[in-house]
Parts: sequence; C-alpha cells; structure tokens
Amino acid sequence: MASKGPVARITHQVPIALVRESFIPPTLLPVCSLCRKIRDETGSSSDHEHWVTPRTYRQTHGVKLANFPLTHTFCPPCFTKFMATLSPYRREIVSSP
Repeated sequence: MASKGPVARITHQVPIALVRESFIPPTLLPVCSLCRKIRDETGSSSDHEHWVTPRTYRQTHGVKLANFPLTHTFCPPCFTKFMATLSPYRREIVSSP
C-alpha cells in the first residue's frame, strides 16, 4: 500500500510535462469576445471544448500570448447570452414588411 501514493503522484505530474513537450503552437488562438477566455485544444477531444483564462493558458503551455495571432469567437456560455440579447432584434427584422 505504501507504493500506491508515490505512483499516483508521479502519474499525476506526467501529463503536465507531456503537454508542455508536445505543445504545437496554434495557427490562430481562439479568444472569446466577451469574457476573453481562450479555447485550449490540446489534449481534449474534438467534441468537448475546454475554455481557460489567459493566465491558465500561459501557465499550462509556458508561452507568451503576444506571440500568437488571435481570432475572436464566443465560448458556449457567452454565445448563449449573446443570442438571448439578439433575439428581440431578430423578431423585429422577421416581422417587418
């Protein structure tokens, strides 16, 4: 039972090191227009988006964000808020002759 603790600690530390070593810089870095969170596409499946703060992104990948070209998008919560704000205007456009 004593070896279970160190093994768990080592396997917990390995993924962070592997992410830093296998990090491929993105062509464009997707940033939410409203909350400024960054979509982190490393190590996640394509159907699940992972949004992190700029500070977390810098700490995880050890890179400066100023070195990457940014593209603006919406994270899922902000997109829902934006569409709710936009919906009254969409109704006016559709109902006008």
